Amino acid sequence: MRVQIYAMTSVQDAIDTVDAGADLIGVVAENDGQVIEDRTAEQARAILAAVEDRATTIALSLGTDVERIAHMVAVTRPRILHLAARELSRDVVERIKARIGDVKLMMAVLVDGPGALEVAREYARLADYLILDSGSSSSPVTGATGQPHDWNISARIVAASPVPVVLAGGLSPENVAEAVRIVQPWAVDSFTRTDRPGQRGVKDPERVRAFAHNARAAAAAA
Repeated sequence: MRVQIYAMTSVQDAIDTVDAGADLIGVVAENDGQVIEDRTAEQARAILAAVEDRATTIALSLGTDVERIAHMVAVTRPRILHLAARELSRDVVERIKARIGDVKLMMAVLVDGPGALEVAREYARLADYLILDSGSSSSPVTGATGQPHDWNISARIVAASPVPVVLAGGLSPENVAEAVRIVQPWAVDSFTRTDRPGQRGVKDPERVRAFAHNARAAAAAA
Protein backbone atom coordinates (compact mmCIF):
# COMPACT_ATOMS: atom_id res chain seq x y z
CA MET A 1 0.00 0.00 0.00
CA ARG A 2 1.45 3.31 -1.09
CA VAL A 3 0.76 6.58 0.69
CA GLN A 4 0.38 9.84 -1.21
CA ILE A 5 0.30 13.14 0.68
CA TYR A 6 -0.69 16.60 -0.59
CA ALA A 7 -0.01 19.48 -0.58
CA MET A 8 3.47 20.53 0.44
CA THR A 9 3.94 24.25 1.01
CA SER A 10 7.53 24.22 2.29
CA VAL A 11 10.70 22.20 2.00
CA GLN A 12 10.54 21.28 5.68
CA ASP A 13 6.98 20.02 5.32
CA ALA A 14 8.06 17.77 2.47
CA ILE A 15 11.00 16.35 4.42
CA ASP A 16 8.91 15.77 7.53
CA THR A 17 6.17 14.11 5.49
CA VAL A 18 8.54 11.67 3.82
CA ASP A 19 10.12 10.94 7.22
CA ALA A 20 6.60 10.14 8.46
CA GLY A 21 6.07 7.48 5.81
CA ALA A 22 4.83 9.05 2.57
CA ASP A 23 5.79 7.37 -0.71
CA LEU A 24 4.40 10.03 -3.04
CA ILE A 25 4.64 13.77 -2.37
CA GLY A 26 2.44 16.34 -4.11
CA VAL A 27 2.58 20.08 -4.66
CA VAL A 28 0.00 22.39 -6.21
CA ALA A 29 1.82 24.62 -8.69
CA GLU A 30 1.08 27.68 -10.84
CA ASN A 31 -2.68 27.92 -10.32
CA ASP A 32 -3.06 31.63 -9.53
CA GLY A 33 -3.75 30.95 -5.87
CA GLN A 34 -6.95 28.98 -6.47
CA VAL A 35 -6.14 27.06 -3.28
CA ILE A 36 -4.09 28.33 -0.38
CA GLU A 37 -1.49 25.59 -0.89
CA ASP A 38 -0.68 26.87 -4.39
CA ARG A 39 2.99 27.63 -5.03
CA THR A 40 4.90 29.12 -7.92
CA ALA A 41 6.66 26.66 -10.19
CA GLU A 42 9.99 27.77 -8.74
CA GLN A 43 8.82 27.24 -5.16
CA ALA A 44 7.36 23.86 -6.11
CA ARG A 45 10.65 22.84 -7.71
CA ALA A 46 12.56 23.59 -4.50
CA ILE A 47 10.09 21.54 -2.47
CA LEU A 48 10.21 18.55 -4.80
CA ALA A 49 13.99 18.68 -5.17
CA ALA A 50 14.35 18.22 -1.41
CA VAL A 51 12.70 14.78 -1.48
CA GLU A 52 12.91 13.48 -5.04
CA ASP A 53 15.58 10.93 -4.13
CA ARG A 54 13.28 9.48 -1.45
CA ALA A 55 9.76 9.77 -2.83
CA THR A 56 7.82 9.93 -6.09
CA THR A 57 7.11 13.59 -6.78
CA ILE A 58 3.85 14.97 -8.20
CA ALA A 59 2.82 18.39 -9.47
CA LEU A 60 -0.89 19.22 -9.55
CA SER A 61 -2.42 21.51 -12.16
CA LEU A 62 -5.95 22.86 -11.86
CA GLY A 63 -5.77 24.48 -15.28
CA THR A 64 -6.50 23.64 -18.89
CA ASP A 65 -3.93 25.71 -20.80
CA VAL A 66 -1.53 23.33 -22.54
CA GLU A 67 1.36 25.77 -22.79
CA ARG A 68 1.12 26.87 -19.18
CA ILE A 69 0.91 23.29 -17.91
CA ALA A 70 3.88 22.27 -20.05
CA HIS A 71 5.92 25.20 -18.71
CA MET A 72 5.01 24.33 -15.11
CA VAL A 73 6.13 20.73 -15.64
CA ALA A 74 9.39 21.86 -17.25
CA VAL A 75 10.21 24.04 -14.24
CA THR A 76 9.03 21.77 -11.41
CA ARG A 77 10.32 18.52 -12.97
CA PRO A 78 7.97 16.09 -11.17
CA ARG A 79 7.79 12.37 -11.83
CA ILE A 80 3.99 12.63 -12.24
CA LEU A 81 1.69 15.38 -13.51
CA HIS A 82 -1.73 15.34 -11.84
CA LEU A 83 -4.54 16.95 -13.84
CA ALA A 84 -7.65 17.91 -11.85
CA ALA A 85 -9.55 20.20 -14.23
CA ARG A 86 -12.88 18.69 -15.24
CA GLU A 87 -13.10 20.32 -18.67
CA LEU A 88 -10.23 18.52 -20.37
CA SER A 89 -10.98 17.06 -23.78
CA ARG A 90 -9.14 14.02 -25.08
CA ASP A 91 -7.37 16.26 -27.59
CA VAL A 92 -6.09 18.58 -24.86
CA VAL A 93 -4.87 15.68 -22.72
CA GLU A 94 -3.06 14.17 -25.69
CA ARG A 95 -1.42 17.50 -26.43
CA ILE A 96 -0.28 17.78 -22.82
CA LYS A 97 1.12 14.24 -22.93
CA ALA A 98 3.06 15.09 -26.07
CA ARG A 99 4.66 18.05 -24.29
CA ILE A 100 5.70 16.48 -20.98
CA GLY A 101 8.04 13.76 -22.23
CA ASP A 102 8.74 10.99 -19.73
CA VAL A 103 6.59 12.51 -16.98
CA LYS A 104 3.72 10.19 -16.09
CA LEU A 105 0.12 11.36 -16.09
CA MET A 106 -2.39 11.04 -13.24
CA MET A 107 -5.98 12.04 -14.00
CA ALA A 108 -8.64 12.89 -11.43
CA VAL A 109 -12.02 11.16 -11.63
CA LEU A 110 -14.93 12.82 -9.83
CA VAL A 111 -16.78 10.04 -8.01
CA ASP A 112 -20.26 11.56 -7.83
CA GLY A 113 -22.32 8.58 -8.97
CA PRO A 114 -22.24 5.48 -11.18
CA GLY A 115 -21.31 7.60 -14.19
CA ALA A 116 -17.81 7.81 -12.74
CA LEU A 117 -17.15 4.27 -13.96
CA GLU A 118 -17.42 5.36 -17.61
CA VAL A 119 -15.28 8.44 -16.97
CA ALA A 120 -12.64 6.23 -15.35
CA ARG A 121 -12.70 3.83 -18.31
CA GLU A 122 -12.12 6.71 -20.71
CA TYR A 123 -9.38 8.31 -18.64
CA ALA A 124 -7.58 4.98 -18.18
CA ARG A 125 -6.96 4.99 -21.94
CA LEU A 126 -4.99 8.23 -21.54
CA ALA A 127 -3.42 8.15 -18.08
CA ASP A 128 -0.78 6.17 -16.24
CA TYR A 129 -2.70 6.55 -12.96
CA LEU A 130 -6.23 7.46 -11.90
CA ILE A 131 -7.06 9.33 -8.70
CA LEU A 132 -10.62 8.94 -7.44
CA ASP A 133 -11.72 12.07 -5.65
CA SER A 134 -14.64 14.06 -4.33
CA GLY A 135 -16.03 17.35 -5.55
CA SER A 136 -19.04 19.24 -6.78
CA SER A 137 -20.46 18.87 -10.25
CA SER A 138 -20.57 22.67 -10.39
CA SER A 139 -16.83 23.05 -9.66
CA PRO A 140 -14.34 23.22 -12.54
CA VAL A 141 -11.87 21.04 -10.62
CA THR A 142 -11.93 17.77 -8.71
CA GLY A 143 -10.52 17.35 -5.19
CA ALA A 144 -9.39 19.20 -2.05
CA THR A 145 -12.88 19.14 -0.52
CA GLY A 146 -12.05 17.19 2.63
CA GLN A 147 -15.16 15.08 2.01
CA PRO A 148 -15.40 11.33 1.28
CA HIS A 149 -17.44 9.90 -1.57
CA ASP A 150 -19.12 6.55 -2.22
CA TRP A 151 -16.35 4.00 -1.70
CA ASN A 152 -18.45 1.22 -3.19
CA ILE A 153 -18.33 2.99 -6.56
CA SER A 154 -14.59 3.48 -6.13
CA ALA A 155 -14.18 -0.23 -5.43
CA ARG A 156 -15.87 -1.04 -8.73
CA ILE A 157 -13.53 1.33 -10.57
CA VAL A 158 -10.47 -0.22 -8.91
CA ALA A 159 -11.61 -3.74 -9.82
CA ALA A 160 -11.98 -2.81 -13.49
CA SER A 161 -9.05 -0.43 -13.97
CA PRO A 162 -6.07 -1.43 -16.12
CA VAL A 163 -3.92 1.26 -14.46
CA PRO A 164 -3.06 1.88 -10.79
CA VAL A 165 -5.72 3.75 -8.84
CA VAL A 166 -5.22 6.20 -5.98
CA LEU A 167 -8.13 6.70 -3.59
CA ALA A 168 -8.59 10.27 -2.35
CA GLY A 169 -11.38 12.38 -0.93
CA GLY A 170 -11.63 13.15 2.78
CA LEU A 171 -9.29 10.37 3.90
CA SER A 172 -7.86 10.71 7.39
CA PRO A 173 -6.04 8.56 9.95
CA GLU A 174 -9.47 7.80 11.39
CA ASN A 175 -11.17 6.44 8.25
CA VAL A 176 -8.39 5.28 5.95
CA ALA A 177 -8.37 1.68 7.20
CA GLU A 178 -12.05 1.24 6.36
CA ALA A 179 -11.51 2.86 2.96
CA VAL A 180 -8.67 0.47 2.18
CA ARG A 181 -10.75 -2.51 3.27
CA ILE A 182 -13.62 -1.57 0.96
CA VAL A 183 -11.80 -0.17 -2.07
CA GLN A 184 -8.42 -1.96 -2.07
CA PRO A 185 -6.68 0.74 -4.10
CA TRP A 186 -3.07 0.86 -5.23
CA ALA A 187 -2.52 3.93 -3.05
CA VAL A 188 -4.36 6.25 -0.67
CA ASP A 189 -4.14 10.03 -0.70
CA SER A 190 -4.57 12.65 2.00
CA PHE A 191 -4.75 16.38 1.36
CA THR A 192 -6.52 18.40 4.04
CA ARG A 193 -6.97 15.82 6.80
CA THR A 194 -3.31 15.35 7.60
CA ASP A 195 -2.80 19.09 8.20
CA ARG A 196 -2.21 20.53 11.64
CA PRO A 197 -5.57 21.39 13.22
CA GLY A 198 -6.56 24.91 12.21
CA GLN A 199 -3.48 25.32 9.97
CA ARG A 200 -4.46 24.30 6.46
CA GLY A 201 -1.40 23.87 4.30
CA VAL A 202 0.85 22.88 7.20
CA LYS A 203 1.39 19.15 7.54
CA ASP A 204 1.14 17.35 10.88
CA PRO A 205 3.83 14.63 10.85
CA GLU A 206 2.05 12.64 13.55
CA ARG A 207 -1.19 12.55 11.55
CA VAL A 208 0.76 11.56 8.43
CA ARG A 209 2.48 8.80 10.40
CA ALA A 210 -0.84 7.51 11.74
CA PHE A 211 -2.42 7.71 8.29
CA ALA A 212 0.40 5.68 6.72
CA HIS A 213 0.40 3.11 9.53
CA ASN A 214 -3.36 2.58 9.45
CA ALA A 215 -3.47 2.31 5.66
CA ARG A 216 -0.67 -0.24 5.50
CA ALA A 217 -2.03 -2.28 8.39
CA ALA A 218 -5.42 -2.51 6.68
CA ALA A 219 -3.83 -3.53 3.39
CA ALA A 220 -1.74 -6.20 5.10
CA ALA A 221 -4.83 -7.64 6.76
CA ALA A 222 -6.88 -7.77 3.54
